[in-house]
Formats: sequence, structure tokens, C-alpha cells
Amino acid sequence: MKTIIIGAGLAGLSAGHRLKKDYLILEKEKAPGGLCRTSIVNGFNFDYTGHFLHLRKAATEKFIMSNTAVKLEKISRKAFIHTEGVYTGYPYQVNNYGLPPEKVAENITGFLRAKFAGEPSTENFKAWVSTALGGGIAKNFMFPYNSKLLKYPLDKITTKWLGRFVPNPTIQEIMRGILPRGKQDMGYNASFYYPESGGIESVIKGIYAKIKGNVRLEASVKKIDAKNRTLYYDGGSERYGKLISTIPLPALIKATGNGELIALGKKLKATSVYSLNLGFKSKGKIDRHWVYVPDDKHPFYRIGFPSEVVKSNAPEGYSSVFTEVSFNKKIPAGIDNAIIKGLIDMGFISTRKEIKAWLPLILKDAYVIYDREREEVIPSIMSILNGMGIYTAGRWGNWEYSSMEDAILEGFEAAELAG
Repeated sequence: MKTIIIGAGLAGLSAGHRLKKDYLILEKEKAPGGLCRTSIVNGFNFDYTGHFLHLRKAATEKFIMSNTAVKLEKISRKAFIHTEGVYTGYPYQVNNYGLPPEKVAENITGFLRAKFAGEPSTENFKAWVSTALGGGIAKNFMFPYNSKLLKYPLDKITTKWLGRFVPNPTIQEIMRGILPRGKQDMGYNASFYYPESGGIESVIKGIYAKIKGNVRLEASVKKIDAKNRTLYYDGGSERYGKLISTIPLPALIKATGNGELIALGKKLKATSVYSLNLGFKSKGKIDRHWVYVPDDKHPFYRIGFPSEVVKSNAPEGYSSVFTEVSFNKKIPAGIDNAIIKGLIDMGFISTRKEIKAWLPLILKDAYVIYDREREEVIPSIMSILNGMGIYTAGRWGNWEYSSMEDAILEGFEAAELAG
């Protein structure tokens, strides 16, 4: 009996490739890709914010390279922090060069005190930052940036998500960061792959092309009868042996109608993101791929420049930018004007008249909240689902913070379990 995969994003398509036969992928949208997609507006390629391939594993690199028709360029990251009115390298904790002297002193002395005080606390994220990186780095970057991003009390967030995403440097590395070049190659995303044309959706198009006969588009899942292994969707129903879900975990739970799962699922939380993408008259080379902005002065926590990643993302003589603003229940009033004002203040745009393309996007539940409730309920949710023959994969399927490569690997893993 066939395996049904819900969602034709990167995780779902990867699972399909691994299964090879006797499977069906159901996708609610008119096209595959999930949030790994590109919209073309007036000649500008706008991805659904920054989608960059950080490939660490040979298996994922082989999979991507063999299934993407467009050439992928390997690019060294140009990432910065904009704070105190100046730019410093990323990650912040090992790039103090350029900051005001008093901030450098706070950061270095605080870090040294933390290191010599012993092992960092794992009680919560806020405690970990203070005891691992020190009070200066906490106050000057980590606390304001992560509060701006997550919109959630940092002392209620666990440390389970940190891993490779928040570098914890050595004394030697942070001292090297006082020098002009700092330690800019630190972190999991020091380099990345990106298509030379067509935006990130070029990757999806290649992966999809080889299995599109197994994909049914505009097929939104309505109900899952786990007892009878039957899935109901727009346009019909299908029996299944095993089910792989890559859609947001709360949506999957709702579709099962299982009371115990629904009660557990109510404890899952996430922060959403509003992204305004703009194409504008170029002032010349920006020489930045993305910039983290912790200060309250500007509404966005991060901005990025697709036209600086590859020139084909914008017409000749133009540049492009994606901006990201997190929110909980509703998008802040007047946010577009605030974003444009911020870009003008930072010197990227001179006037609104320079803007030639405009694309607003909403990324619901973009960042999962890792609080204690998530830690408590996720194992129980997965246990119940697995008992029903349902497996999950991907950032939203597993309700986690992860990369594009992780989505591929989890798709492979789910296929092995279901197969």
C-alpha cells in the first residue's frame, strides 16, 4: 500500500526521491516548493526571504547538484551587524573591531569573566548567553537582537535549539576579533550555494521535475482517518500504508481530529514574519549579503540583498533588498513606511521614488518558540503520530529551527522509516 507525503516543499520532495516508487505527494498550492520559492516582479527575483544552501553532508550535496539544472555558485558569506551606527562582522561575539571603545571593553571583559567563571548555565537561553558569552555581549547584541526576533521572553526559551546556530567562541577567537578581519568565517553558514539564475526556486524546479508525476497540486488535506488509514483532500481521498507530513505540525494535528493530540498541540508556539521586498535604483556595489539589526531604531531585525548574492536577481542598474520584521498576532501598523524610512536612514535608498518593485510577504510561524512546553509535548506528539503510522519531516513538520539541508536529510529519514 502506498505512502502519502503531505507537502511538496524541500522535505517532501526529498522524501519522494528516496522512496522512488508507490508514493503520492499532495500539495495544497498551485506550485511545489513551500517557502522555498521565488516571485518575479518587474524583472527582480524575490525569494521568500533569505534561502541559502549550507551543505555540510556529501549526501545532500550530491542530491542537490545532481537534481539542479541551473549552475550553483559557492559563495563566501558577507554578513554584518549594524549597531551603534557602525557595521561590524558576523558573528558579533568574535567581531568587536569597529565598535565604540567602551562597547569593546564591555564585551571583552564580560566574556573573560564568563569564561573563567566555569561552565555556562543551561537553565534557559537568557542565562546561557550571560554565562557563556558575558554581560557585555548579552546587553549589546544577544538580548536586543533575539528579543526583537522572537518576541518572547528569553528566560522562557530553552537552549535545545542552539547547536551550530549560535557560535560559542574561545578566548583566542574573541581576542582575534579586536583586529580588522576578526573571525568572519565562524558559524555553520560561512559559505553557501545559490543558483546563478532564477532564484532559489531553480533548485526546487530541478528536484520536482524528476518526480512530478507523483505530485498532485491544489490538493489541500482536509481530514486524516488514522484508524482506517484514509486521507481526505480537495478533490478526493486516498488510502495509505504510511504517511509522511511536512506541513506545520499544528495543521497536521488538527487534520487527525485526535483529542489528545489537539490538547498537546495547543502548547506549540511560533513567531511570524512580515517581509517587504524592494527593488530600487542602484547606488553602486553594496558588498553585503545580509545584515543583522538589533537596535530598536529600525523595525527590521535583518535585511538582505539578493542582488549582491548574484547579479541576475535584479535588472542592470538596480539592487534588491528583503527586510524581515517579526510579529505575534498582527503586522505592526505603518510598517512599510517604517521599513523604507529605516533603509533611507541606513543609506541604501535615497527616496521612495527610487523604488521600482515591491513585494510584501507574510511567513506564518517562521520561527518556532523553544520553550519548556515544546520540550514537554513534542516527544508525546511524535510518539502518538508514529503509532498511527505518521512520520514528520522538515522545519514545520518537526516544529523546529533548522536549515534547508536539514529538511533534505529529514525527508530522507522519514522515507526510510515509512519505507
